[in-house]
Amino acid sequence: MSQVKRIFQHDTKPISKGAVLTFNIPSFEVIDDIVLEFLNSGAAATKANILTSIGKVALAINGEQVVNCPISGLYNVYASLGQEVTQNINNVIGLNIGRYLFKDPVTEDYFAYGCANVQTIQLQVYCGATITNVTDLSISTIRRNFQSNLGSYIKVINYPQNMSSTGISSVDTLPRDANEAYLSIMAHANGGTISQGECVVNGNNIYDPMSQAENDYICSARGLAPVSGVFNYSFSDGSIKSILPMQGVTELRLKTTFSAAPTSGSYDLLAVSIRNVPEAMMKAVAA
Repeated sequence: MSQVKRIFQHDTKPISKGAVLTFNIPSFEVIDDIVLEFLNSGAAATKANILTSIGKVALAINGEQVVNCPISGLYNVYASLGQEVTQNINNVIGLNIGRYLFKDPVTEDYFAYGCANVQTIQLQVYCGATITNVTDLSISTIRRNFQSNLGSYIKVINYPQNMSSTGISSVDTLPRDANEAYLSIMAHANGGTISQGECVVNGNNIYDPMSQAENDYICSARGLAPVSGVFNYSFSDGSIKSILPMQGVTELRLKTTFSAAPTSGSYDLLAVSIRNVPEAMMKAVAA
C-alpha cells in the first residue's frame, strides 16, 4: 500500500520575551515528524539568534513527555547524526530526531506517532528573556494516510546534573523502564571540559574508561559526528540490533570525568531512547 508522505501547515505564533508558546497539534493519521520553522519577519531566522532567543522545547503526547530539552540539545543531536543528515539544520528543525539514527528506511518507519489512540499532542516552546531577530514560529507535520496506534516512538529528554568541580560525575538515576531502550546519552560539558567517560550496566562495562578523543573516533567510525563539548555515550551504529534495552537493568551508571568544571555548576545529560521497542528489534537483539 502506498504511504505517500504529506506535509500539513498548522499554526504560526509570534515570539515574545519570556512567553511560552503552546500549540495543540491535530491528532490524525500517522505523524512522521513535527517541524518547527523559526522566522524573522517572513525570512529565515539565523541559527545563532534562535539559540540565544529560544530556551526549552517540550512535546507531550497523551500527557507523556516525548521531547523535553533545550533547543541547543536538539541541534546537537542533529549535529551528531553526521552522514545521516547531509544538510545543515538552520532555522527549520524536526522533533522526531532519533529515527534518523537508523540506516534502513523500513526501520525508521517504525518510529512515528500513530494517532488512532492519541487524544492530545501538545507542543510548548519557551522563549528567552532576550529575543534577537526571531519574530515567529510556524508548525507543520509530515504524515502518512493510514490508521495506527501510537506504537513505538523516540524520546529526547534532558536530565540536568549538578557538577561544580573537576573530577568524576557518577550518575545512576536515568530511567530504566523495561519498555524502553537507549540509543544515545549525550553529556554536554556546558562550558567545562570532559576528558573521559565510562558506562556500567549491571556491574559490567559497556564503555571502558575512554578519552574524549577516542569517543569522537568511535562516533565517526559509526557514521556519526563528534560534537564539540559533548561526550556521546552512543549505543547505536544505525543497525536494527544496536540498542541498549532496559529489560532486567538495575544499574545504568555513567561516569563522566571533568578536567574543567561546567561554568554554571551543572551539565546536561540528553537521552535519546525508544519507547515501546518494536518486537522485530527485540527479536534481532536476542538472535
